[in-house]
Formats: sequence, structure tokens, C-alpha cells
Amino acid sequence: MTIEDRQKYEHFYGLIERHKALVEGLCMRRASGDSCYCAELIQECYISIWKHEKQISADIHPLQETMWIYWLCRNAFSRLRFLQRTHLYAPLDESMADTIATTDNLTQIRDYIESLATILNSHERRAVELMAEGYTPDEMARELGIKTPSATQLRYRIIAKLRRHYKTENKNNKQ
Repeated sequence: MTIEDRQKYEHFYGLIERHKALVEGLCMRRASGDSCYCAELIQECYISIWKHEKQISADIHPLQETMWIYWLCRNAFSRLRFLQRTHLYAPLDESMADTIATTDNLTQIRDYIESLATILNSHERRAVELMAEGYTPDEMARELGIKTPSATQLRYRIIAKLRRHYKTENKNNKQ
């Protein structure tokens, strides 16, 4: 082990020892009594501290060091929450490809998209068709004869319009 490695480990362990109570307290509050989730949060905080250890000097004021640790823990919580919200896609295997890509399913999906798009004008419907076919905003822009930022904005407006319409319709149906 080199001297630099030894210094890095010593600095990291010093940070952990000085701020162990803070890290554990933050994690316990965030986990709301779930000990397994608390242990996972603590681990994430320690990983974050390890990754960013070289950013903090040894001669920093103790209050600044505490705030830095607090910030890293909050950042680790946000990152973990973001990762839990993301949808991890499973790769297609042979059996899934057979069941997903049936022509009946594609026809049903196309009919459903067309029924949703009845509130859109012809330009917006064409954009929805391109989106359904998997076109990127660059490709959509070329097909529609508009600029790429306009295609991106058009996608956003179409989605917002559909959400507003069907949100209002769903509210009216519930009442």
C-alpha cells in the first residue's frame, strides 16, 4: 500500500469516525424505522463520502466539514430515490419477443393510439404517428419540415394536451 493510499484511507476513516452519529441519525430519520433500508442508506452515504473524499481538505473548519457530510448524505438519498423511481427495462428474450410482437397486439395498440389522438389536429396526429414509430426529434423534424427544437416542443405540447384532456375526462367520469 502506498503512502497516498494510506493517507486516503486514514482521511476517510477519520471522516467516518467524526460524523458517524450524523450519518446514522440522518439515515434513521429517512428510513422511518426500517432497519434494512437504514443500513442501505448508511452504505450509500459511506460510498458517497468515499467517492468525494478527495474534494475536502484536512484543514477545513469542523462546521464546514459537518455541512459537507450532511450535503453528501442528502445527495445520496436523492440519488437513491431517483434510482428507485426509474424503470429498469428487462432485455427481450426469445419467449418475450414472440408474445409481445404479435400482430393482434400491434393492431390493438395502433387502434388505442388513434382513439387517443382524435382530439389532435392533423399536424399533431402525424407527429404522434412518428412518435409511435420510434422517430427521434431530429427525424421527426426532418419528416415534418420543422426544426429540431420545434419537434421537441411539439412532442411536449401533444403529451400535455392529451394529459389535460384525459385528466379532465377521467374527473368527469368519476363524478
